[in-house]
Amino acid sequence: MDEKRKYIYEGMSVPRAVSTMVVPTVISQLISMIYNMADTFFVGQLGDPAQVAAVSIAAPAALVLTALANLFGIGGASVLSRSLGKGEEDGARSAVSFSMYAALCTALAISAAFALFPGALLRLLGADGTTEPFAERYARWVIVFGAVPSLLSMVMSHFVRADGAAKLAGYVLSAGGVLNLILDPVFMFSWGLGLGITGAALATFLSNLMTLCLFAGYFFRQRRNSAVSFRPVAFSTGIAPAVLAAGLPGMLQTLLASVSNAVLNNVARPFGASALASLGIVKKLDQIPMSVTIGMAQGIVPLLGYSYSAGNTPRMKHTLRFTLALAECFSLACVLCYECFAGPLVRFFLDDPSTVMTGASMLRVMCLSTPLMAVSFLLITTFQATGKNRVGALLSVLRKGAVDIPILLILGLVSAPLLSLAFVQPVSELAAMLAAIYFLRKNFGAAGLEADRK
Repeated sequence: MDEKRKYIYEGMSVPRAVSTMVVPTVISQLISMIYNMADTFFVGQLGDPAQVAAVSIAAPAALVLTALANLFGIGGASVLSRSLGKGEEDGARSAVSFSMYAALCTALAISAAFALFPGALLRLLGADGTTEPFAERYARWVIVFGAVPSLLSMVMSHFVRADGAAKLAGYVLSAGGVLNLILDPVFMFSWGLGLGITGAALATFLSNLMTLCLFAGYFFRQRRNSAVSFRPVAFSTGIAPAVLAAGLPGMLQTLLASVSNAVLNNVARPFGASALASLGIVKKLDQIPMSVTIGMAQGIVPLLGYSYSAGNTPRMKHTLRFTLALAECFSLACVLCYECFAGPLVRFFLDDPSTVMTGASMLRVMCLSTPLMAVSFLLITTFQATGKNRVGALLSVLRKGAVDIPILLILGLVSAPLLSLAFVQPVSELAAMLAAIYFLRKNFGAAGLEADRK
């Protein structure tokens, strides 16, 4: 390990180390979130709720790619950082090599599935006769052609951060986001192009492709000095189970979120395209605090894993406490903003009276889950980073899947009012937070997050 990485992991003060690793990650997450929201915003300028709904319907498929990036990226980065903490650089290289080639094969399989069965898969995600043609045009570029660059660029970003270049990862992801923001209006509305929703999808594809090329260029230049290796010969026995076990909690959280969103779309479908558009917009706004928390969690994974493997539990706990305080402050600020400005925020995406009224009501309820989510998500990440994979997986299923999906299905069966669907998210996040705190105390002592006594 070079001296720069070692200093960040061992010698730098905890607040400074967290800031070094987290700030670029949060910025890149926010940029990525902004360009994901940009598709909804610019498609909303077409004035057609059905096309806005189509973007929302395709969102669970994009979440599947993010889930797989968590499986291979967070899993590989966790094994990478713990291997470096033990001084095992061969294990670190092996983890990265396996993760990248497994991600490539998986992305190709997803592309093939959507190319062969687009209609059936989109109907499974909540499309109907009105929204399916638009959703298929959007998914063609984002999923069929875009699965490989999207998944590989997300996986590479985890390894760049674990390699000690968190700022570079932030710059590259931000550059991709800025390109998407520029290309969206050009492809969608420019004279001679006017591609509409297809233009939004094409802009996303090209931005992901550029991001992948920039990350690949970095690793090529650093191939002699980095712990990261993409050589197939670097595989070692037992590395695949280690990576998959470490990445499983992160994958489950995002994958079950995709399933939950698909169930939510199907339960809300009888209420019409306006209701689906409202849900899509609220989910986009919900991504702001979620993106910040994800950025913080991804940023501290190497710090937590290294400190834990090196036997420095006090530093690990200090890192987590400091990050939790930051996440809670931001989450509470988001709740205040959403409660006060729900209507204008929804109107920003689609100036349709029915959509604004429904979306504002749902946003005021769903935002209450934000502070709860910050705690549960960061604690799940802690179990993931320290190799306590069973607990992380259990909490991931509880947070998304075990509570919210059954409730949504019951509400759909009894034809409950649309607004009742919004209360499901705070309930599931509360259950996950309480369980995460319980397991934290059980696994790290009764003191939980309190500083270790000397």
